Amino acid sequence: MPSYTYHCRDCGATFSDMASIEDRNVPVDCACGSKADRNVEAELAASNGCQAVTDNIRWSRSMGVPPKSLEAYRKRFPNSTYSDDGRLLIKNRKDKLRQVAERDMVELNDKR
Repeated sequence: MPSYTYHCRDCGATFSDMASIEDRNVPVDCACGSKADRNVEAELAASNGCQAVTDNIRWSRSMGVPPKSLEAYRKRFPNSTYSDDGRLLIKNRKDKLRQVAERDMVELNDKR
C-alpha cells in the first residue's frame, strides 16, 4: 500500500500514513484526535522537485524480500532500495520495468 503525507490543520503535525489509492485523499486520524488532510505539496517537496506528478513512487511488498534476506539482496541488486521490513522502492513505471528485468521476472499484463 502506498504511503502519503498528511497535515493536521489543528495541531500543525505533518506525518506519513499508508492508504489505498482509492482512499488517498480521505482525511486520516491525527495523534491529536483531529483529522489530517493529504499534503501533496509536502510529497513533492520531499522529492526535491525532481519528481514528475505522473511518477508513482511506492514501496512494493510483492517485489520485496524477507527481512532476514535484506543484506544478500542489497548486495545482489545494489541499484535497488529496500526498506528495513523488506519492501522494494519503485520510483516510476520505467524503474519498475528495470527492476522486473533485473530479477528475470515477467510482468503479468491482464488487459482483456
